[in-house]
Amino acid sequence: MILQAGFEISAAELFNLSRAMIEEFYDVYKGVLPEYLPLIEHISNGPSVVLEVRQENAVNSFRELVGPYDPEIAKHLKPDSIRAKFGENRVKNAVHCTDLPEDGRLECQYFFQVLQAY
Repeated sequence: MILQAGFEISAAELFNLSRAMIEEFYDVYKGVLPEYLPLIEHISNGPSVVLEVRQENAVNSFRELVGPYDPEIAKHLKPDSIRAKFGENRVKNAVHCTDLPEDGRLECQYFFQVLQAY
C-alpha cells in the first residue's frame, strides 16, 4: 500500500524495542493519550518494523494514507486506509505516524541514528 501510494521507502529496520525505548519515544503522549500505558505495553511486546518514507509533503500524505487514529473511525471515514484495513483498536491500530514534519525528521534520527549506536 505504501509503495502503491507513491512513497519511497528509504530506510527499514526491524527493532525489538524495550519498554524504556518506547517510553522515551512516546514521552510527548504521556498524559495526552488515554491509551499511553497500553501502547507502551503493546509495542514492547514484540518486534516493530520501522520505515522511513519519502514523498513530496511526506508527513501529511502519509497521515492521509494511514487514516484516523481510531480504526473504527477509519473504517467509516477512510475505508481504504491502513488503519481501516489492519487496525484492531486504538492500541493495536496497525501503524504509528508522526504528527508534524519536523517530528518526522526527529523520529527517523531516533531510529536510524540514535538506536543504531546501541
